[in-house]
Amino acid sequence: MKVPFNNKARWIDDVIWHQIPRLKIEPRRKLAAALVAPFRPRTPGFKPSEQALSLRTQLETRGYTDAFRLMTDEQVAAMRRYFEEQPCFDGGHRQYGSFTIDKVPSPDIQMARYVEEQFLAAPHLLDTINHPLVLEVAEAFHGCKPTIDGMSVWWSLARPNPRISTQNYHRDYNQVRHFKMFLYLTDTDMGGGPHIYVPASQHGQELLERRNHSDAEVEAVYGPSAPVALTGRAGDCFLADNIGMHKALQPTHSDRLIVVTEYTLLRNRFCPLQPVLPNPDRRYDPYVNRVYLRS
Repeated sequence: MKVPFNNKARWIDDVIWHQIPRLKIEPRRKLAAALVAPFRPRTPGFKPSEQALSLRTQLETRGYTDAFRLMTDEQVAAMRRYFEEQPCFDGGHRQYGSFTIDKVPSPDIQMARYVEEQFLAAPHLLDTINHPLVLEVAEAFHGCKPTIDGMSVWWSLARPNPRISTQNYHRDYNQVRHFKMFLYLTDTDMGGGPHIYVPASQHGQELLERRNHSDAEVEAVYGPSAPVALTGRAGDCFLADNIGMHKALQPTHSDRLIVVTEYTLLRNRFCPLQPVLPNPDRRYDPYVNRVYLRS
């Protein structure tokens, strides 16, 4: 099975990725983005809806949005069934090869991923990540059309094992300016591994190193009651500026299936070197989808 997120990068993407921490947090990132956005495509006569503007404001102030829904319950169930039937793998335990989620070969496996060709072909996925509401939020946030990038779909499995890397606090220095949409495909309560976010930490000036941070470090700066658990039911979406301090809570009672999509100003260092699938009938904006879809 092909491994996603290959480590080869265009030299310019690599240079940008290594320099992003120098921007630190707002307002430098916003200023840098404002210098780039005028040279990127915009939607003619762009006028975002009130809901899009409200979500944009939530992103810019506290760093994450309220939950919203873009799919019917039937569509959510169809997408989950699709992934349950697809082979997945754990990049940290490649010796086990691929497997379906009902036949995980070892208790050591805590994360099971899918590759780009699989998740881009999932029912309703392209419609969901290109939903007009999300694209409106992205264009209002960036000042230009976004680039869909940094996609991933994976299971976090409930295991009594040590935390994996993303279950520790960190910041995502993926791009000059970006946010992610999280789509839960399983009901996700406190035992299901919800996303944890420290409100307004995207504006902070502390703990800026590109590394994992302990709970104690984060609580010493922001207080033990600051982090917010973004729980939800299958089909719930939320947006988050993940340069803010965050982690995934380790699941304890139920496995979590999640779709994560990044809406960036520029290309991501970890994006595919070539588009993966054709753009069906050019149905989706060729610029927005240029990383993954051939037009």
